[in-house]
Amino acid sequence: MTGKDIIVVISQNNTALASTRIRSHDIQTKVDTIEKASSSQQSWKEYIAGRKDWSITVSYLVLAAAKIADLLKVGQTFSITVKDSGSTTSVSGTAILTSVKQTATVGNLAQGSFTFQGSGALS
Repeated sequence: MTGKDIIVVISQNNTALASTRIRSHDIQTKVDTIEKASSSQQSWKEYIAGRKDWSITVSYLVLAAAKIADLLKVGQTFSITVKDSGSTTSVSGTAILTSVKQTATVGNLAQGSFTFQGSGALS
């Protein structure tokens, strides 16, 4: 499996805003750990799993001048779906756009990135 086999669809109000221009993405899930007291172990700490968290960063091409306005979307809520190109396996959730970055270098295609913080379950 390669990166081209994974598709990220960013939607708002049931309208897909981005999927084809996404060049790469990083998705991360994590869990807090909570230290617990142990009646059988005094020298070593023990933990239990706490609350889960997820985030995703996507890189995309800024192919039109209108995409400069993407910088204003910070703070908005989006639906995120990550699926394989065969659409048989997917995960989705709701996320808040926490950061937008655009890089325009002379002689290169303009590039941007979105960073989303998951709000609720990724399922």
